[in-house]
Amino acid sequence: MPVTGRKQLAPVYFYSTLVVCLLSITPRANFSWRHTVLLISSGILSWTLTEYTLHRFVFHYSARSLFGRKLLHAAHLSHHENPRATSRLFSGLVISLPIATAYLLLAWIATGSLRAAAYLFTGLVAGYCCYEWLHFQAHHRRPRLRLFRYLRRYHLLHHYQTPEQRFGVTSPLFDLILGTFRPVRGHKRVKA
Repeated sequence: MPVTGRKQLAPVYFYSTLVVCLLSITPRANFSWRHTVLLISSGILSWTLTEYTLHRFVFHYSARSLFGRKLLHAAHLSHHENPRATSRLFSGLVISLPIATAYLLLAWIATGSLRAAAYLFTGLVAGYCCYEWLHFQAHHRRPRLRLFRYLRRYHLLHHYQTPEQRFGVTSPLFDLILGTFRPVRGHKRVKA
């Protein structure tokens, strides 16, 4: 199967289509462009927190039950066993759909506006798509831009040296805030 097969990219296609549908069917609100940008940016920021929280507290959780261990292995730990395997690189709809549904409902309840929730969700989906792209780049490409090289090295250090630190893939922001950040030092080569 190609590295970026349709099945693996199904969540990206699904959520992108969902965002277009949500923005098409929700009643127009009198949001200024600044308010819209703020909502979408907040959605992106909430993605980085969601990504960090899931990666640190769910995907690296030490389950006690056999079922829990198997579930975590299928969801994430198998990716740590073979980081270059493309079959375990992308998040599936089975894992992401309940999280996305809960996020959209909570955003709607918190804002009291389906349109505001749709903008927040748009930001979340944009962050999720960036995550999938950056995660793929970290394991299968050598980026040219310094920022992407830094994020790649940061993520690969999580895999090969510090699995209990560096949980952010799209950003080390919440690693900094929550104490799991370690700087990327030197030029010692990390496995690709």
